[in-house]
Amino acid sequence: MGILLWIKAAIVAKYYDVLQAHQATAVGVCSLTITIMIAGFLILKVYLKDDKPQSKLPPGSLGLPFLGETLQFLWALKSNKPEEFFDERVKKFGHVFKTSLLSDPTVVVTGPSGNRLLLSNENKLVVGAFPNSFLRLIGIDSLMSRSGGEYRVLRAALMTFFSPEALQNHVRKLSLKMEQHLIEKWKVRQEINVLSMVRQLNIYSICSLFFSLEDEHIQEQLLDIFEVLVLGSMSVPLDFPGTRYRRALYAKKKLNIILSPIVQERRKHLQQGSASSDKDLLSVLLTVKDGKGNLLTDKEIVDNISMLIHGGLDSTTSTITLTLKLLSSNKGCYDQIVKEQMQILSSKKEGEVVTWQDTKKMQYTWQVVQETLRMFPVGFGTFRRAIVDIEYNGYTIPKGWKLLWSVHSTHRKEAYFKDPDEFRPSRFEVEEAVAPYTFLPFGGGTRICVGWEFAKLEVQLFMHYFVKTFSDYVAIDPDENITMDPLLPLPVNGFPIKLFPRS
Repeated sequence: MGILLWIKAAIVAKYYDVLQAHQATAVGVCSLTITIMIAGFLILKVYLKDDKPQSKLPPGSLGLPFLGETLQFLWALKSNKPEEFFDERVKKFGHVFKTSLLSDPTVVVTGPSGNRLLLSNENKLVVGAFPNSFLRLIGIDSLMSRSGGEYRVLRAALMTFFSPEALQNHVRKLSLKMEQHLIEKWKVRQEINVLSMVRQLNIYSICSLFFSLEDEHIQEQLLDIFEVLVLGSMSVPLDFPGTRYRRALYAKKKLNIILSPIVQERRKHLQQGSASSDKDLLSVLLTVKDGKGNLLTDKEIVDNISMLIHGGLDSTTSTITLTLKLLSSNKGCYDQIVKEQMQILSSKKEGEVVTWQDTKKMQYTWQVVQETLRMFPVGFGTFRRAIVDIEYNGYTIPKGWKLLWSVHSTHRKEAYFKDPDEFRPSRFEVEEAVAPYTFLPFGGGTRICVGWEFAKLEVQLFMHYFVKTFSDYVAIDPDENITMDPLLPLPVNGFPIKLFPRS
């Protein structure tokens, strides 16, 4: 069975290669037809053949040929019920099961022990493994595609900007951007769409801190591009006219056209000595060297900036938007945030901004954000690839197979969080009270989100300046639903609110 599944995976890969290389020609149509006929014959053998009694593969279903169970998975995300996809299969097959997602046979491991297996064994049992269709949109030469020594060197380079020590140098600039945007764009309106305005604020902040771009026209272009990329990144990867995936591929080309000249111009300024090596993230990437002493290429820099914007733009937008939504129906919690932030504000002179030390005093604010991320995590989990045969829970996961861990196997489970559907920030009052490998909004291990400290800083500063600028707010539709189309939890109408400016 394992060999046949490997054949099926290889055929699927060939299917996409032929489709993308020849779809516009008659030869391509013929080649594609023959490929599909062969694929159909062999895949029928796979799907009609029962596992041999001695097989130690985890139980489960590989779904339909080519598609696997991808459609069921995407539907669960869109319905804001991602945990149901996992729960149904755990109930039927147990805490380890096989499925097929995005054309790859995949073993899903659930619960804290499954999370620990994948997150604590990087380069021992597994390596990072994102689908190639996803990497084509985010960046083939980004950190996400690296492993081993290449991954460690590139991550270390990025951490020269994203480490807590480095971020301290950017608090003032980010604070000024936040407050300026809230005053100039929010305070002048009685009603706003939170999702839209927070997304605008985030691209404004990211462009400024990542590559010192202040051109609002280009910022708007980037917003449009990343909206298409997000929609395409979790769609069925069919490169046909009119599909989300085809539109996303085109958007990635447009992104490269925008970012490449910015990279080239900054490289020239650095060579001429008219820009500093620590000016922003772009300067950092242009001056660091890989393990062989070589500078990063323009494409590597563009792909890593693309990855970081993709990872930070909508995830932080989702977190801020849903934090405000949850607080709107939990006024006691919001009042505690107001009290905490006003105490910090009372220690400031007129015009003085928040410091890194001030963010350490925002303990309750961070508890609220953590509870938001527990209830509505900004990712479902990540894929790994087995680099050896893995023995786990009495099963053998073959070398080369994909594996997946998911936050949805712990975040809303009574076994790990009492009354999991209740909004209760006090859960995080004592960090040790949360069991290991049960709360993983940013992943874990050596592949924990490289920008999570930056995201934390963004949300904390936003809440401070929101409280400083507005005395209160009211949800226009308190019962607005939340959807995950295609990936992030977001209010279906963007969470419109009425604002009450502080005098």
